[in-house]
Amino acid sequence: MTCQFFHISNLRAVTHKYEIVKYQEVILVAEAKDTTAVSKLIVQLNKEVQTFQKKVGVYLDIPVRIVIAPNQKVYQRWTKEHSAIMEFSSGFYMRINQTIYLKNPHELKSLSNISTILLHEYIHHFVSSFWKSPPLWFNEGMAVYFSNDMGIDRELNFAKNYIMGNSRTLTEMTQNYPKNMIEWESFYAKSGLAVKYLFLKKRELFYRLWEKSRTTGNFEMAFLNSFFMTTKTFSEQFEEYSKSHFKSTILLASTSLIWGFLPLILILGVIRKKINNKKTVETWQQEQEINTQKIHMINSQKTKREDERV
Repeated sequence: MTCQFFHISNLRAVTHKYEIVKYQEVILVAEAKDTTAVSKLIVQLNKEVQTFQKKVGVYLDIPVRIVIAPNQKVYQRWTKEHSAIMEFSSGFYMRINQTIYLKNPHELKSLSNISTILLHEYIHHFVSSFWKSPPLWFNEGMAVYFSNDMGIDRELNFAKNYIMGNSRTLTEMTQNYPKNMIEWESFYAKSGLAVKYLFLKKRELFYRLWEKSRTTGNFEMAFLNSFFMTTKTFSEQFEEYSKSHFKSTILLASTSLIWGFLPLILILGVIRKKINNKKTVETWQQEQEINTQKIHMINSQKTKREDERV
């Protein structure tokens, strides 16, 4: 790991003193105050990159630069020069200069969250080394699925939107993000699930995709020669698969929720039973008191009549 200092004022940011930290294929650019904490992350990123490449069956030595924003103001300035979706992100990748831009780690939730973001953006870098313009759903799907950012909540969010009819086909997700921010989560989820489907259901053909790309350089041709169908045909096939898969996902999730709430339901049942038992006992006591009073009145009247006879 090597270091050096320099000044940078690119992306219209105020001039800052940055330090460069190099570790194997990763080049980190950050202010000196941040390098100590962040340098550990690039070591972790290097390990995760190796694990990722092993999974997809492709090993590449492709340098990547990571620039850390010194503060929130600078990061916002960077994102405003690009698409609206970047303004709400914690990191983004620029293919033109093969650079990942990251929000300052002190403003992020946790180290694990930073690791996920870095791996997500690195995978964009990885995919762009094969194709200049792959379908957006494939690019985002690779990053979401292989950075382990496909939580059950994200899948359920999409399943709900799919069943409600608020989902686009993969063919409609080729070039642009949804304009409505509410649809972004569903967009990422469906992209990740499509790649998950290709990887788990058609593993050998998925490996072949990367080999075919070297000879064609065209995603559509590589996809056709690997999976023996066009991306449009796959989009139709995935829609059919989704009809059954996501309904069962909702059912399983509902079952899990029922089991999750069952202990609470049982506790509430016990409490309710105790309350009802208490009310029953109180009713019995009241009835017993009334009966006692009646018996007392009857005895009193009987005694009175006997006294009158005497």
